[in-house]
Amino acid sequence: MNSRLILLSCLGIFALRAQAQDAPAAPAAPPASSMREACKTDYQKFCPGVQQGGGRIIACLNSHKGELTTACQEALAKVAQKNGNAPDPASKPQ
Repeated sequence: MNSRLILLSCLGIFALRAQAQDAPAAPAAPPASSMREACKTDYQKFCPGVQQGGGRIIACLNSHKGELTTACQEALAKVAQKNGNAPDPASKPQ
């Protein structure tokens, strides 16, 4: 009886271990981090007093869209596209 219990316990441990190995990998870096890198100087220039949260920084950057660096404009467009808010084609960076 004890040997059966030990055998079942070992099988359960191995099954759990195999299941843990099949767990999905961590997701890639969020688009916000790439946007943060691309827009850092633009944020410091145009929106230094704007606090994080609630989309305030993105709104501020969008209000200066024509003045932003190309990299920041492209990063904002990618974030908008991922969020389902595709930018107006007329406002694409040139």
